Formats: sequence, structure tokens, C-alpha cells
Amino acid sequence: MKNIQTIIERALDDEISSIHHFRANLDPSIAKCVELILQSKGKVIVTGVGKSGDIAKKISHTLSSTGTSAYFLHPTDASHGDSGIVGAEDVVLAIGKSGESEELNFILPTIKRIGAKIIGITANNKSRLAELSDITIITPILKEACPLALAPTSSTTIALMLGDAIAMALMELKNFKSEDFALFHPAGRLGKRLSLNISDVMRKDEKNAFVSISANLDEILKEITRKGLGATGVVDLNGILIGLITDYDIRKSLSNKKLNEGITAKEMMNPAPSFFHPEEKAYEVLLKMEDRERPISVAPVVDGNKKFVGMVSVHDLLQKGL
Repeated sequence: MKNIQTIIERALDDEISSIHHFRANLDPSIAKCVELILQSKGKVIVTGVGKSGDIAKKISHTLSSTGTSAYFLHPTDASHGDSGIVGAEDVVLAIGKSGESEELNFILPTIKRIGAKIIGITANNKSRLAELSDITIITPILKEACPLALAPTSSTTIALMLGDAIAMALMELKNFKSEDFALFHPAGRLGKRLSLNISDVMRKDEKNAFVSISANLDEILKEITRKGLGATGVVDLNGILIGLITDYDIRKSLSNKKLNEGITAKEMMNPAPSFFHPEEKAYEVLLKMEDRERPISVAPVVDGNKKFVGMVSVHDLLQKGL
């Protein structure tokens, strides 16, 4: 039986050596490709057949998520009406190792008649795909990892890397920011960390817990229990935060034998609690709450005038998937 580890290592080495060969012989036309997309007023259509089609889908997703509007178009669907998605101001990124795929090359003359520009990505500079393209990027393949030299392996890896490189160049040249990335990824963990503010997460209005400075023990306990936060803010007549009472403060008063029916919020509260502002990033607040000598599980939120507008809890932040 052949050594499995040796087979795996050989396949990896074949792909790695092909990547190095591609990098050392990088086609300068890639710069023209990026410039053409930058200057275009339309979108990028990425197309390919088979394994190249799978790579094309991934490249279109990467472009779209990094600030370049892109769509995947299957050549077979394009020949049956879906070529209507292509506009005269669009750029079509057509991927095919051999450059001789009938399904792909069949739709390219139609795309040219529509007026869109075609960028061909192929290992064959004498192919029909290269002939039909306005710009051709040649991807030299040193060796496929397939022992039969049949299954696309090194070639698809290189096409994928090239697509990533184009997307990253466009991202940088467009000055695409982390805030922009978050806008396109609202449901992902990274998107939430970059986009969610405390105002999106805090307990506010009727869900917020607060009592007056003269509130007695019964009022304090009822408010904490009713709102389920384990704490309540203490406010003055204008709604300005003047203190915070947590379960810890109640236990401290009990241990100091100060807890009685006549005790007031003023006597029990922490007059200088940590607080946050609505516009602060939720993830940064989570880190601040946890990265303390004594981590806190709940904190008040105040506006620029120190008006008590909400309460944030570690539990709520974690529930958001941060």
C-alpha cells in the first residue's frame, strides 16, 4: 500500500510549486484588468463552466462583499435568456483554463454585441477565449496536483487566488473601510462587532430599570425584579443618572447590617458607576465590561447630558453573537 502521507505531501507540493511559478510569471495585464473595473460604471459579471464556474461563484461573492458589485452568470443560463443581466457598461470576467469551453465561448460574442468588456482568465494564450477577450490574463500552470493531470487542482487554486488578488486591489484602491465591510455583513460576527452600537442592544424605555433617589427598599427590589436586569439606575427629577444599585450593593448593605425598610436609594447606590454612551460600539463595550479587575455584568447608558437612557448587560451583548 502506498504511503498516504507521501501522497498528500506530493499533492500539496505540486500546488505550492505551481503557485510560486504563477507568482514569478505574473501577467502584467492584471493591472489593466483592475483599471478597467475601476473605470467601469457598471457591475462585474463573473462566469465559467464546471470547476471554473465554482471558482467564478466564489470570486463574485468576494467582489460583492468588498465593495465591487458582482454577479455570477452560468454560461448555459446565459444562452437561454440570462445574458439579459449584462449591460453595456459592465465588465465580464470569464474563467477557463483551456479557454476552449464551448458553453463559455458561445455566449462571449453576444456579450461583445451588448457592449460589455471581457476579461479572459486562461492558461492558453492561443485559445478562443483569449481571442474573444478585450484583456487576457494568462495563468501559467506548472503542474496539476492530479496524478493523471486531468482534474483541475493547481489551475483552480491559481484562478481563485487571482480573483482574490483582484478583489483586494479594488478594495484598497476604493478605500474600502471596515465600516463598509460591516454594512455588507450585518449578520456575521465580524459585521456585528463593527456595526452594532450600544443603542442597538441596550434596554430602554419601559424595559429600562430606574428609581428616584428617595425610593425605599421595597420600590428598589420591585423595580429590579420587574425589569430582570439585576440592577436599577437612580435618577433625579430631570432623569439625570446619579447612581446605580446592583444585587451586589444590596448584598453589601445586608452584610453591613444596613439593610432595613427605611433605607433609601441614596444610601444604597454607587454614586459613581461606570457608564457608556449610546454611540459606542457594542463589542468594545463588552470588552471593557469584561476586561476589568472586577468585571461588571450590567452598566447604565447615558447621553451627552448624562440623562439615563438605557441599561446594557453582558448577557444581552453575548446573546447578539458578539
